[in-house]
Amino acid sequence: MKYVLLSVAALVLCFGLSFFIAGQVRKRMKRKPPHAVHILICVAAGLTVIGAACAIFLNIHYKADRKAIAAFADSSASKVTKIDDGYFIDGKGEDTALVFYPGAKVDTDAYLPLMYQLADNGIDCFLLEMPFRMAIFNPNAADKVMGRYDYDTWLTAGHSMGGMIAASYAAAHESVDGVVLLAAYPTKQLPEHTALLSVYGTNDKVLDRGAYEKSKKYFPADAAEVVIEGGNHAQFANYGKQSGDGEATISHDEQQAQTVSAIIEYAENIKGSE
Repeated sequence: MKYVLLSVAALVLCFGLSFFIAGQVRKRMKRKPPHAVHILICVAAGLTVIGAACAIFLNIHYKADRKAIAAFADSSASKVTKIDDGYFIDGKGEDTALVFYPGAKVDTDAYLPLMYQLADNGIDCFLLEMPFRMAIFNPNAADKVMGRYDYDTWLTAGHSMGGMIAASYAAAHESVDGVVLLAAYPTKQLPEHTALLSVYGTNDKVLDRGAYEKSKKYFPADAAEVVIEGGNHAQFANYGKQSGDGEATISHDEQQAQTVSAIIEYAENIKGSE
């Protein structure tokens, strides 16, 4: 909520500055400009200032904590490699891969601990990097990954806004076998052949429960839902507390362990049904 208020304040300030700048330019012109020129000056000044404010706002984000950054030095069986589109976390599995869209305004690295656990349990992971940390700016990012690597089973997944984008991608691509939503919901009908797993915490105060319930009309008939007792919105990743979120009564490790367990079981069910 505080970021919304800051955005409104920034926009108000921007409009005020734009008219001030336009007025100063007009005063310094030897001849009074035509009305149309004055309008163009106002618009140009306004767009410049608003553009700068938007750039600042988009760079306000949740940063990965020390544990997430330390994942690069992890000595587990899985290996993380930087690729053009993000990270490839290569584990012991060979037939199943998960393409993950991060939540809005969250450091990509914050999801590495979760991805490592999945890879260690047999699901290779592709953690995507988004422009300005917003999945809506590159919804088809999974295309490059899925076109470059060969797996029998493909899952798209995401957290919060990233989950919505992952579901939308699956709705438009027959090649996706399943979707994993972490504190998220679909906004488009998913094909019946596409499996769906939804995971969220009881103490999540960011997820819109009303919108989530309404979105169930888009769920496939055999969709699975896992509710983590005591979990919240932020603890699916490692970036600290999120504004407006509820307090978790379980640890990061416990919430992520339950999430990994649910995803592993879900992936096994998909492979068993193919």
